[in-house]
Amino acid sequence: MIAQRIQFDSVKSASEAIDSLGSNNSQPMASRAIHINLIMRQVPGLDAKSIKKVYNEIGAEVAISRQAYYEDEGAVTDMIIMGTVYQHREARRILVDVQHLKPYIDAICWAIENSEEVTL
Repeated sequence: MIAQRIQFDSVKSASEAIDSLGSNNSQPMASRAIHINLIMRQVPGLDAKSIKKVYNEIGAEVAISRQAYYEDEGAVTDMIIMGTVYQHREARRILVDVQHLKPYIDAICWAIENSEEVTL
């Protein structure tokens, strides 16, 4: 038996690899195979903490400033949002009706689909 690391660059490539094994459930699994990290800048602390809470509940992670986490008045923070494609979609599903967070969720979805990677 040999175990090796494998990395996929898209949901499509993950789905194709899963299909090649003879699996009949590749689409849902493929969205869990792709991990995407995002950075969002200058988010009001309370909004950042609300988004962090949802991501944490679904097994993903969001890094925010200490001031935002402890809800210091006037806190504004950058966020690093870490999750699989599936987790990002799940967060969107949960937050879709929270109107004041919709612009952030829309920005996250746009970044997943359209933006290029940056190095910090």
